[in-house]
Amino acid sequence: MTDQAPAAPLSARWTDMDDRARREYWAGLALRHCRGLGARSCYRLLRHFGSAFAALEGRERWADAGVDKGKAAELSTGSWRVTARAEWDAVRDLDAVVVQWHEAAYPALLRTLPDAPVLLYCLGDLSLLANPAVAVIGSRKATPRGQALAGHMAGAFASWGITVVSGMAWGIDKAAHEAALSRTGSSIAVLGTGIDVPYPRANTRLYDRMAAKGLLVSEFAPGTPALRENFPVRNRIISGLSLGVVVVEAASRSGTLITSRLALEQGREVYAVPGAALSGQSLGCQELVRQGAKPVFAPEDVLEDLAGPLRDFGVQADHLTREAAERRRRAEAEGTGLSRTLFACMPPETDTPPKADSGNGEERPTQGAGDTDTAAASPAQDTIIPLLREQGPLHVDALGAALGRSPAELAPVLLGLEIMGRIRRLPGARYEAV
Repeated sequence: MTDQAPAAPLSARWTDMDDRARREYWAGLALRHCRGLGARSCYRLLRHFGSAFAALEGRERWADAGVDKGKAAELSTGSWRVTARAEWDAVRDLDAVVVQWHEAAYPALLRTLPDAPVLLYCLGDLSLLANPAVAVIGSRKATPRGQALAGHMAGAFASWGITVVSGMAWGIDKAAHEAALSRTGSSIAVLGTGIDVPYPRANTRLYDRMAAKGLLVSEFAPGTPALRENFPVRNRIISGLSLGVVVVEAASRSGTLITSRLALEQGREVYAVPGAALSGQSLGCQELVRQGAKPVFAPEDVLEDLAGPLRDFGVQADHLTREAAERRRRAEAEGTGLSRTLFACMPPETDTPPKADSGNGEERPTQGAGDTDTAAASPAQDTIIPLLREQGPLHVDALGAALGRSPAELAPVLLGLEIMGRIRRLPGARYEAV
């Protein structure tokens, strides 16, 4: 059993794949589309067998990897072939690179997660996946102050050679991407749609810039539209790619709080900008601090805290932190520091976020790396709430049995409902309606 990828060919576009790579890709699609196989089961198989194709060849021994042999029987029925073939055909004319779990280009930090994606579709500068990264996330309904701070944080990280990761939505996401793109570290956008689906459409220009100067990443099949349940799922990749997650603005019921919880479960550092005392957009950040997130007031705070992990990537942060601290000291002495302009307690009316320009007016802003999404709801969501109200708190297995779905299939739906504040997760994997 191995946690590290074996020697493998370079990741490639479908048209450039050799026979071995295409064989592995088809095997990866088989795992992804096999009914009842969730991300965690796929990870167990990949970790035990070393690659998707090896897992398929060894399906009689799936129990050795901790995966029920009944799932191997389901794979043998071939029920996955139709949807897998549709994804295969969609990729053939795509310019994106397919990065598979066993390949060297697959991000090392992401590979070790217990729900790591079987594969990623990538468009842009693939080398960014090997960089040290920090996620900058927060509200899509960000205030001008929040956007300015997100840009300042992201720009500083990228100028130090640290790649900035976010979700390419309005508000904090967009500000972070735009500030980082023109600097050394650049930026990675993790999409909640297919790699070929810019969303929101008003961010198409940013999408094009990310493809040209940064990197777009998606685990979803090409052509996948904006579905509400997919955005919480992609958030584990945002935090999974990163050494730490910086939350700039978040309301008290923001989905950012759940994203931060996922980051903590992954062993990532979580940082929160406390913001102004009376700011509604900072209540979530203040809650995170009360729960143990590290308060930060400048990018140097994050740099100093991550100095050890950054050294593992060859980034010597010591001299950077000394220089940054001196610049900050001079700025504070002159009254020009960010803390004087961005953290002063402001009257409540200054907290009103700007109206997002949706371009053609056809689309509301999408979910950021933590906010509630406005994309289409899943039909399963409409049946879960009445069931919980009727029967009270239920274990995820009982929910799955009642709905005819596996826990793996329900996980993203339940997470989406939790983000929207419609259900509450209880100890022991039980859920209740709110």
